[in-house]
Amino acid sequence: MTEEKAQRGNWGNWFEFFFSIIGCMVGLGNVWRFPYVCYVNGGAAFLIPYLIAMILCGVPLMFLELAYCQFSNLGPGRVWVVCPLFKGIGFGMVLLTSMGSIYYNVIISWALYYLAVSFNSVLPWTTCGNSWNSPDCIGTTSVSNSSSRILLESNSSPNSTEMTTLLHNLTATYEVRKTQSSVEQYWNNHVLQLTDSIDNLGVIRWELLLCLLAAWLISFICLYKDIKTSGKVMYVAAILPYIVLFALLIRGAILPGARDGVIFYLVPRWNKLLEWKVWMAAAAQVFYSAGIGVGGVSTLASFNRFHNNCYRDAMFLPILDALTSVFSGFVIFVYLGYMAHLQDTTVENVVKQGAGLAFIAYPDGLASMPLPQLWSVLFFLVLVTVGLDSQFVHVQTITTCIVDNFPQLNQKKRWLTLAVCVIGFLMGIPFVTQGGVHILTLWDWYVASFSIMLLAATECLVLSWIYGSGKLYADIAMMIGYRPHALWHLFWRVLSPVFVMVTWTLGILSWKPLEGYPGWTVGFGILIGLLPLTPIPIMAVYEVVTAPGGSCLEKIRIRLRPTPEWKPALSKDDGSSELETLRQWQHHDDSAVV
Repeated sequence: MTEEKAQRGNWGNWFEFFFSIIGCMVGLGNVWRFPYVCYVNGGAAFLIPYLIAMILCGVPLMFLELAYCQFSNLGPGRVWVVCPLFKGIGFGMVLLTSMGSIYYNVIISWALYYLAVSFNSVLPWTTCGNSWNSPDCIGTTSVSNSSSRILLESNSSPNSTEMTTLLHNLTATYEVRKTQSSVEQYWNNHVLQLTDSIDNLGVIRWELLLCLLAAWLISFICLYKDIKTSGKVMYVAAILPYIVLFALLIRGAILPGARDGVIFYLVPRWNKLLEWKVWMAAAAQVFYSAGIGVGGVSTLASFNRFHNNCYRDAMFLPILDALTSVFSGFVIFVYLGYMAHLQDTTVENVVKQGAGLAFIAYPDGLASMPLPQLWSVLFFLVLVTVGLDSQFVHVQTITTCIVDNFPQLNQKKRWLTLAVCVIGFLMGIPFVTQGGVHILTLWDWYVASFSIMLLAATECLVLSWIYGSGKLYADIAMMIGYRPHALWHLFWRVLSPVFVMVTWTLGILSWKPLEGYPGWTVGFGILIGLLPLTPIPIMAVYEVVTAPGGSCLEKIRIRLRPTPEWKPALSKDDGSSELETLRQWQHHDDSAVV
């Protein structure tokens, strides 16, 4: 066991872990999801339920996942030797990560495509008259710009010629709202070549397929060596988005209309706090952004050295994640304010969600700026890097689960990583067909809805009640040298699981199927949504059947107790007495449970 853990490896230093987990937490959800969710759920008022959800759920569960995986140096696929009857929780998390990574790289492939074409002398989504444009295509940005220039360049009342031109452009702007912009047609008709429904997938979009291949190839190149190599890659991958986002914020802040965008983003609508759907959205955003319940945090923590201060990390990292989300909101909304100014409309009319924000609204605003190619390259570079940061962790979670359960494969880690990337690429091919975005929408709607909260709540209840929060305290004290505040007992045993389960129940009661999708997608969607939960009963039955003992009750009792593999993950480099720490471990028993 000691030899296996030595082969498994640890982070070279704390900064490698820090930047890796930042890459895990700061992803596409921060850049395009949080600003929209914040807006529709009360603006600045949404920050209240969001922060409450972060305190009641995000921070306690982050602390829990960091602590028990660091203690054992085991990832989610193996760490449940702490309570073998619930080994399926870990496998469910890894399965959920695997399902998410398939379409996550598809989104990255879209961003790679836009990044590549951003180097053109003319951004292709700014003009009409192309093969993918229809007769009702209008370039909204150019129309609004020409109207604005006439007004700005006239020091006196416009003459008849200028007035005629202005009225013509204003009329054209009005017609735009009844037709379709060149940006939208580029996205729907050229990039996606979108079909009418999920029943008609069309053919493979070969350009997107090559971008998908590039995304998986980058993941493999950055991860094919050991954990220390990937940690060094994250130095650049985690820092670069902050630098580019800051540059975009500085440039956007001096654009006309930026102030209106910020006001729109921050003005609180207090009546929204009375709607329970706002509180559900806050909890979902915490899970979506912080990466709780999907195994990513657990995997990265399992490579920490035994005496790393996981308590400090758990207090700091969720705060940084929340600040990053809020900061990204400022970046997004200064440009939405600018776009509203160009189109002579309100910010509300240009706010879009998800792909509509990243691949329609934002390119439209960037195209109207000086040096549009530069800013377009920077923006899509941010999308690619924040996406790849998280995707690296997804792949690590899958490979770590396999290696933890089959240590002999550690010597063939490169081939294992290659196999994971190849399988992920092949499973992503249906998503880059002409109707692939319909599959992606369905996949995201159901996979992200049913499982993640139940997995996290079950994880919290099993560790705090069956293994015992008192034992967790003793384990943490061995690692950091002191016992945390007793308040964490209350969080782990009551507050966090209750908050999660109430939120999940309300979400299920208000759940509705996707509009515009055929009936068969409901059954298929529920099937893939519940799939990550199936390992829990399957593994529970398997553990009971294979357990020693006579009666079924006795077998269950045996499988509720930790196996001999559950012990402190010490090494010679920890700078402490392994013998003394193991002696402490052997003598802390059920009396530690509060």
